[in-house]
Amino acid sequence: MTYRNRSFLDLAHKAPCFADFPHECHGWQGCDPAHSDSQIFGRGHGHKSNDWAVAFLCNTAHKMLDYMDREDKQATWLRAFVKTQNYLWESGKLKVVK
Repeated sequence: MTYRNRSFLDLAHKAPCFADFPHECHGWQGCDPAHSDSQIFGRGHGHKSNDWAVAFLCNTAHKMLDYMDREDKQATWLRAFVKTQNYLWESGKLKVVK
């Protein structure tokens, strides 16, 4: 079953952009949840990956990512994913419920 959570995805709209490549960043306007396009994260033909498998990128970076070659795209997305996870946990946006 694919995990979907609109509230989690909406966290991107108030988060910074975690793209680490040169681009005209518009992160101050809010970011997009950029889903992984890798099968290991649940991506399939005509099927988005799980909602937890996102990197927060501004709209410009999100569009640029789509035009990168496969290897660069995966490495770039993974770096942004790790930065997104650090942000979510360190800022307290995500917490473990006891």
